[in-house]
Amino acid sequence: MERVKQLIEELNLQPHPEGGYYGETYRSALTINTDNGRRNLMTSIYFLLTSDNISKFHSIAGHEIWYHHEGSPLTVHVLSESGYQRLKVGPVGLEGNRPQVLVPEGSIFGSTVDAEEAYCLVSCTVAPGFDFADFRMYTAEELLEKWPDCAEVIRRLT
Repeated sequence: MERVKQLIEELNLQPHPEGGYYGETYRSALTINTDNGRRNLMTSIYFLLTSDNISKFHSIAGHEIWYHHEGSPLTVHVLSESGYQRLKVGPVGLEGNRPQVLVPEGSIFGSTVDAEEAYCLVSCTVAPGFDFADFRMYTAEELLEKWPDCAEVIRRLT
């Protein structure tokens, strides 16, 4: 996929621990106090995922808004107190996709590209701003204790 290589190079993307590639584009100079300490008010990244990899289940401290730029739609798989939910990110008019979705604070989430042999480029904005100190990945065993009826997606994204 030449376009994927081009995006990685031109956007200066690096491998992300959860999967895919990312590059920070904005970190607010304003800071606020949070339960986890002082954090930037807001951060934003490019995030590139291909159908050959996944974004593993993880959580962060903050609300995260996803914005679709190009490529295949993707699905953000969300585990929360409300259960399991699929947020479809992509062009309007295709199978319930929205060009912008919110992953609420306190959610555990991961994502997958919907089409085979495809990619998706999105931006993600986090408020309060993202900090790797607040980033946590999960094992299948941890998640299956709370969401045993979601075994298939949990095994896929851990």
